[in-house]
Parts: sequence; C-alpha cells; structure tokens
Amino acid sequence: MRIDFHTHIWNTQLDEVDTFVQNITALGIDKAVVLPIAPYMSNQAVADLVTKADGAIVGFASVVPFAETTGIPREDPLETLAHAVNVLGLKGLKLHPLIQGFALNDPGLVPVVSAAGDLGIPVIFHTGPSNGRAGRLENGRVELLDDLAVMCPNTVLVAGHANPMSDALYLARKHPNVYLETSISWARWGALIPGLVKQVVTEAGPDKILYGSDFSLDRDQRVIDTDAVFTSSGLSAGDLELVFGGNAARLLGLS
Repeated sequence: MRIDFHTHIWNTQLDEVDTFVQNITALGIDKAVVLPIAPYMSNQAVADLVTKADGAIVGFASVVPFAETTGIPREDPLETLAHAVNVLGLKGLKLHPLIQGFALNDPGLVPVVSAAGDLGIPVIFHTGPSNGRAGRLENGRVELLDDLAVMCPNTVLVAGHANPMSDALYLARKHPNVYLETSISWARWGALIPGLVKQVVTEAGPDKILYGSDFSLDRDQRVIDTDAVFTSSGLSAGDLELVFGGNAARLLGLS
C-alpha cells in the first residue's frame, strides 16, 4: 500500500475532491493523508472530504494551541481535538509553528500533544522554513522536537519536511516516538547528493521514515520528484515498502 503522509486540499478546492483522488491514484498513491491548518480549514471540512473520497483520503485534525496569542478567537484545543477524533473520526493532528505562533519546544504544547497520545493518534508538525512572512523560522527548527519528545514520550511526533541534512535523523534514532516525513526537502537534497537518502534512512532506521510529498492539485511534480530519489536510492525492497506505506499504515492503524 502506498500512503502519502503529507497532502493538502485547500479551502478553495473542497469541491474538487474527485479530481484530487483521480490524480493521486494516477500517481500510484493508494491513500493520501490530508492535513488542514486551523483556523483556516475546519475539522468538519476534512471529515466531509474523507466521506466523499470513499477510502482514498485519511483525514487529520488541526487545532490552534495558543489561540489567545495569535489574535484568533479562542476555541478549547482539547475539546476540539477530542471531538475531531471521537466524533469526526480523524486519524491524526497537524500543528504548524510558524503559522499558528509557537515554538516546537514550548512546554505549553504538552497538554494538546499529550492528549493526542492518549487518543492514540500521531502529531505531525511543520518543521523548517516557510515562504510566508508570519512566524519566526527559529520556531520551526526541527531540532526543537528533541525537547518535546522528552516532554511527551507517549505521543508519536512526526517531523514534517524533515530536512535530511539536519540533525533530524538523530532525533528519530534517539527517540522511539519521533518519525521523519520526507516532503519537499528529501527530493531537493536527495537529487543533489547521491547516496544521501539511503544513508539517512539507514541511520535513522527504515521503520522511522514516512513517505510524504506535500501534494496538492496541480502539484504532481512533487510526487514524481520524491519518488525519484527513493526509487534510485539503492534501498532494499523491504525498506522501501516500509517507507512508502508500511510505517504509515502501522501508525494510522490501517490494514
């Protein structure tokens, strides 16, 4: 099973779910994890996409953990998350430090992130830079997950866009609850540096890598480029099976 752990359907594309599914299927993806960013997309909208996609989409929730510091009307993140998982059936949580206004190692994240662990779902964080002007780049530095992994040992933490040139691989090797997702950065650096992808997967552990592309409509090339660096990496068929979907299926409870 091929699972893309990092895709988007934006608010302006909610009526294009059929096209989204057709495109990912043509690219060889069996299931796409769709990630919202609160408050710009509701958890209900994601749940509706899951229903419309008839099994091709795995929906994640999003909450704003520090709403009062971002000028966004306050909504209790714990209640919102519990409703998203227990009522709407969403399978994970997406948090974005640069857009939502927090640092990845802020102790104030512990209640929300620990709640996700109690609910049995992973949390994926944007890590690395962003083209938007909002948010400090320092807040998304992947190494800051080192602290959060210690503070929330019972929650699976996924470093989105985990830069293979950073210390991310050491975090995955060091912490049982830290995983690395590959979108954008692995295609970029893997194409420039032969052998990099195999080395990082081997050192971090093939059971700690989640294939992701950051696909959205009209972004087919992101899947093509990410596929290319893995299929040419020299990794074993077994390791590729884990990366392309086996690890994600395990974390998401999919058969």
